[in-house]
Amino acid sequence: MAAVVFAPIDVPYTIESVAKALPLQEWIFQKTPAGIISTTLHDHRTGLVRNVEGYQFDRGDLIEVQFNGGWKTGKGVKAGETVAAISSNSLDEQMVRLKSQLAVERANREVLASGQKKQLLTQLTAEINLAKEDLRLRKLNLDRVQKLYHDGVMALTDLEAAENAFNESSATVKVAEKAFEVGASGEKAEALSLAASRIKSLEKDIAFLKEKQGKYVISAPFDGLVRFEAVPAGESLILEDTSATVLLIPVKVRDSRFVKPGQTIVLELLDAEATIGAKVLDLGDRVEMLNFEQVVIVKAIVKKDKNMLTSGAPIRCRIRCGNVRVAEFLKRSVKWR
Repeated sequence: MAAVVFAPIDVPYTIESVAKALPLQEWIFQKTPAGIISTTLHDHRTGLVRNVEGYQFDRGDLIEVQFNGGWKTGKGVKAGETVAAISSNSLDEQMVRLKSQLAVERANREVLASGQKKQLLTQLTAEINLAKEDLRLRKLNLDRVQKLYHDGVMALTDLEAAENAFNESSATVKVAEKAFEVGASGEKAEALSLAASRIKSLEKDIAFLKEKQGKYVISAPFDGLVRFEAVPAGESLILEDTSATVLLIPVKVRDSRFVKPGQTIVLELLDAEATIGAKVLDLGDRVEMLNFEQVVIVKAIVKKDKNMLTSGAPIRCRIRCGNVRVAEFLKRSVKWR
């Protein structure tokens, strides 16, 4: 036995473990029950979160997220393809109101240019009356919602939506009254200048809202496969970059000194006879606990293969740490306590 142990014979030394497969990148679009919407881009190769983006909405706004209706889990998606669209009730209402005001201001400018002041004042008076009637109805609705809210029947978001609508209507009345004041007392040139200024301001506001609406059309940041999750924390659309797979392999601390970048890793698929080869990318320096053992994480990357590795699935693997003498093999293999 001693002769065998000290014989100048090399034998392969391998470390067995179970790897966790992750996509190269993972992009998550999530909506929580509280209405918070965000996107997060995870780079599993580096272990970093590369980008986090949140979408801000007015309190009380009614938000709806529409995913691509024809998609199912496992669907292939191209970079730039629309994956979801966010609809904001408050934003839509603002757009309708601004476009209506713009149409009125353009009509007023034409009347001013023609010199028909009486006709203009009649039109402005009608606008004030309509704005005041809308304000009256908004006030009645606000009073009703406030009472229901204090009675515990109505939600806070409904109260905030009613308050926002009332405030917007109040602002519209003030704008209409100011326009009448200028039209009644100002000279033609002054009135035309004010009309042009208001038109320009409205056009700028509309352009801003259109740009904001454009940001609510969410596109895929890279090619990949899509899947959906619905959990108590919210609804998520997850896009996985399957151009490569990142393997996270826990290795016991006492064995980690034998692992080096570039070493071969053999993966044994549970549902296939074939094996897949990979290379050690790097060795983590953070010690973690797994099954009461201290481990470090070895990272490897597998390029896209006909045998697709399922994200999150455990995979048996062996890290080939080179050939060693029999004595060294036994020394490494004996688990001293």
